[in-house]
Amino acid sequence: MTNYPADDAVVSEVTTLRTALPTWIISTVELVELAENAERAARDVNPETSDRSRKLIVEVAEWQQKLGEWQELQLSPRLRAELRILKATLDASMDEANAAAAGLKLFE
Repeated sequence: MTNYPADDAVVSEVTTLRTALPTWIISTVELVELAENAERAARDVNPETSDRSRKLIVEVAEWQQKLGEWQELQLSPRLRAELRILKATLDASMDEANAAAAGLKLFE
């Protein structure tokens, strides 16, 4: 049986990611909804919401980076599959968040 020593370090951090992921998805959906509502109402978003949205995007981008780095490690097939699924989920969330952020002009 093949030994995958890198699994232990990655699994402990993946647990954190699994815990945070539902919150990020909900926040992303709320950001998309906010962008659509702000566009319809022709209103600006309050600064606190803008800051929270920017932090969400930065945090998810940092995790995407980590996932990409971990995929380069010699990991067990099971963990590699989980990382691909998590990365695909974060990529989709980030696409939605970036589109909403552009609509809200959060990074201008």
